[in-house]
Amino acid sequence: MTTVSNTGPIVALAKADHHRLLRLLFGEILIPPAVHRELLAKVGPEAGRIDDSLSEFLRVAPDPTVPPEVERLISGLGAGEQQAIGLALEKGGLLLIDDRAGRKAAALLGIPTTGAIGVLLKARQEGHIPSVGPILELIRRQGYWLSDAVVETAMRLAGETLPPS
Repeated sequence: MTTVSNTGPIVALAKADHHRLLRLLFGEILIPPAVHRELLAKVGPEAGRIDDSLSEFLRVAPDPTVPPEVERLISGLGAGEQQAIGLALEKGGLLLIDDRAGRKAAALLGIPTTGAIGVLLKARQEGHIPSVGPILELIRRQGYWLSDAVVETAMRLAGETLPPS
């Protein structure tokens, strides 16, 4: 199955130095030009990890052809989300996206989605990582916003307990 990614999941996993899980779980991942530009603009510790991912398994695809009725549906999203949704629709694959509005638009178009947390849950289920909790905490400490509710749900789905506050 073709996998397409928006910027968010790549950045989140790179912040925690777990970006290679993407290659392990999905092989080659397509990104549209707008996502490529967003990734190249990243600074901080994740920038080098993103560069590694670009040379190893992220492949820039041409701008997708988006039908007018789809353009209307996704017009309020950022360029990266619009192109990633268009590319996933065009290729008929899984879309990696964390943005809530982008996920909603993808669902309306019948595009299957998962995000950074879904990637971590899959990696744990397949035995590639021992737990998701410490990785989620590291992602948050590195500045990637995850709500308490999302973290609690992820921990529950992973069968892990939250540390006492």
